[in-house]
Amino acid sequence: MVKDGQLLLTRTELFQLHSTGRLKHLTIEVQDDVIVREWWTSKDGTDGKKQVTKEKIHGKNPGRSNETTGAEQAILECERKIRKKMEEGYVKSREEALTGGRPDIEQVLSQSFAPCKPINKLPGSADPYDGTWLAERKMNGVCILLHNTGSERIAYSRRMKPITDIVSVVPDVVYCLERVPPESLIIGELVALRSDGIEDAKSLKGVTTATTTAEKAQAKYDHFTAEGYVFDYYVFDVIFWEGEDLTSRPFTERLAVTTGFVGAAGVGEERKIETLTKEMHKDAQKKGWEGFVLRRPDDTITYTMNGKPKRKGAYKFKFIWTADCIVTEVCPGAGKHNQWFARFRLAQYENGTMVDCGWAGPGRLGEKGLGEITDELLGSGYSRWEAGSRDPVILDEKDWFAVELEYQSRQARNDKGQLCFEFPVITRTREDKPLGECEVDDPK
Repeated sequence: MVKDGQLLLTRTELFQLHSTGRLKHLTIEVQDDVIVREWWTSKDGTDGKKQVTKEKIHGKNPGRSNETTGAEQAILECERKIRKKMEEGYVKSREEALTGGRPDIEQVLSQSFAPCKPINKLPGSADPYDGTWLAERKMNGVCILLHNTGSERIAYSRRMKPITDIVSVVPDVVYCLERVPPESLIIGELVALRSDGIEDAKSLKGVTTATTTAEKAQAKYDHFTAEGYVFDYYVFDVIFWEGEDLTSRPFTERLAVTTGFVGAAGVGEERKIETLTKEMHKDAQKKGWEGFVLRRPDDTITYTMNGKPKRKGAYKFKFIWTADCIVTEVCPGAGKHNQWFARFRLAQYENGTMVDCGWAGPGRLGEKGLGEITDELLGSGYSRWEAGSRDPVILDEKDWFAVELEYQSRQARNDKGQLCFEFPVITRTREDKPLGECEVDDPK
């Protein structure tokens, strides 16, 4: 740090116990405008070969009010490196590293809390039906963390924004938050279920948005519940419990804690976790589920707390549906797709009536496919749009064409009569598909 115009050299020593039993040592020191890093490993009381790097740091923002010299910037960069290493599990005490000491809740929450990062897809090489995977329904909602500090109960968004006042309009969240014991932290998914039991994530937008108000959230909640929606907070893991870090416990042990959370007035359901079979897969598809979350029974830490966008030991296994749709409008693309028509208005027939299915992007059509569509439409008399225009082009009925797309689920019909898809991806054009056969076929 800098004090009275004099730069004080900083030296921080960090430790981490490797899974092999080796103790990793790291020192970071600032010498004027140079950051010096030294690291080595120890095993059986002997130190390994020391490695050293030196990084010269230059000042930033010359001539501005926030200008820094190289020495000042080196201090800032050094502090950032130390924070990053501690987020990766390094500690400042040799004893804490050797005994497996882990950060407390407040330390975890002050870091980049990786549980909120997306779950990885199941590797293509994995066999989900080999009898070793535990499966539970994948809920399509909003991730919310519930924390009891001992003196205060706080709900956080996945981006670690306090949203207690907002989500308190949902009785199920309040019910679970009140049952989190002191010094505990749980993580779950708030879902909005339609009358048919299918999630509708869009209805949660105004209920969980950090920038809204409790009054607006209440109005949104009242609107959807009046339409028959049920809001359920689904607890799927525990991070801390009564001051104890449970991330190193097997999944089956953490499961025993989370199954105690059943929502208000019987809204919530007990977690149903079984070894995945093909029969379960087929049944879930018929019900319209998005997919499964798969885990191993002996999985220890499901979530990394080192800032890396990875959840260890938990994998999403989504169901993909296909549908044929009619393209009735096209729109110029953006960025690398700005020279083609690259957005498409979709429609399907439902009992002989055409239903609007919203817009979809270029999907997997690629430059060749987009180019062919654009050239054909321009050749049919649709003049090229003005440079920079993003206005849609309404096609004559004779120029409608069919496309095949993949999607995860259907959204509830909105007040405009639209019946849109969740995450539509266009895979190809269907010259062989009669437009009259592009019908609504809800898989559930």
